[in-house]
Amino acid sequence: MEYTRESDRVVVRLDPQDKVIESLRSLRNELQIDGGFMFGIGAVDRAKLGHYDVDEQSYSEETFTGQFEVTSFSGNIGPDKIHAHIELGTESYDTLGGHCSEARVSGTFEIVVFTGETSLTHELDTRTGLDVFAFDN
Repeated sequence: MEYTRESDRVVVRLDPQDKVIESLRSLRNELQIDGGFMFGIGAVDRAKLGHYDVDEQSYSEETFTGQFEVTSFSGNIGPDKIHAHIELGTESYDTLGGHCSEARVSGTFEIVVFTGETSLTHELDTRTGLDVFAFDN
């Protein structure tokens, strides 16, 4: 992983075999990022995707392997959580998408993290079973 920090953003490049979420955790810890939103594109050969069932309040996950174009990657970074969603394009031009628990870079992965002043700490919302932003208002 290589990156450069600008005033309100961090531009990141991940290399083959880098793990996306693991790399973002390292970046968050190294740069002490308490709040930010990110987007990116790239290529991966393995991704663990999740789908949340609000009624059951549970995740199901599945790991996919192959050669995928990352057509969309977005999410947020807080001091306690990285929440990311990913869309993968297949060789047949179909797409897969969902919550991204992890992904492994096959070619490159380019991400921009826009940092902010608001700490994006999470707390459990008992209505949905999800960890949501906890604002100190």
